[in-house]
Amino acid sequence: MAELRAALGDLADHVEYVPVKHDASSASPIDTPLWDTLSHVTQQWYPGSETVPYLTVGATDARFFRRAGSTAYGFGLFSENMTFEDYGVMFHGDDERIDTASLGLSTELWEAVAADLLTRRG
Repeated sequence: MAELRAALGDLADHVEYVPVKHDASSASPIDTPLWDTLSHVTQQWYPGSETVPYLTVGATDARFFRRAGSTAYGFGLFSENMTFEDYGVMFHGDDERIDTASLGLSTELWEAVAADLLTRRG
């Protein structure tokens, strides 16, 4: 607090510090119909690929869905123009973005996921 007050200088008396409640991270299990569908439909674009769990730094609204009892994954398809290193730099960074090809692939993916889930459940 002393360092914060020093940095704020004359403004320190006009700033209220409100501690943020710790918001623990969460994860969804991978033995779910959604995980199976994601693994299945991804083969349309990347035959022979594997779907593996991966944690990223940052936060999404998925934690709220998980706490309400839903399965939630941060999942998307990326074009071959993006490397794994690009992903790490672009997501939750100062210049967060993806290329338009990746946006198109992810849109196609989620349409295929919906169709696959409806067919399997239908």
